[in-house]
Amino acid sequence: MSLTLSSRLVLDPHVRFRRFEEEGVIVNQKNAEALVVNEVGARLLEVADGNRTIAECAALLVDEFDEARAVIEQDLLAFAGALVDAGVAVAEP
Repeated sequence: MSLTLSSRLVLDPHVRFRRFEEEGVIVNQKNAEALVVNEVGARLLEVADGNRTIAECAALLVDEFDEARAVIEQDLLAFAGALVDAGVAVAEP
């Protein structure tokens, strides 16, 4: 599936996420794997609730991080795609 800015992202029901200071940890209970994500990735996971689009998530992050909106949007698309490929998130068009 090709993600777009109008895609909505949500964690798979078998995945747990927790923030620890400036990082986040994703635990995939299906295969007992853990992933560590940086502060921007952790923030995306906090705001991606299946209701917000990736564009809406990017708009929230632009206010928090000192980066251009287009850069954040492209980074979030790439990161969201990696999460979907890893089986820890599901995206809806």
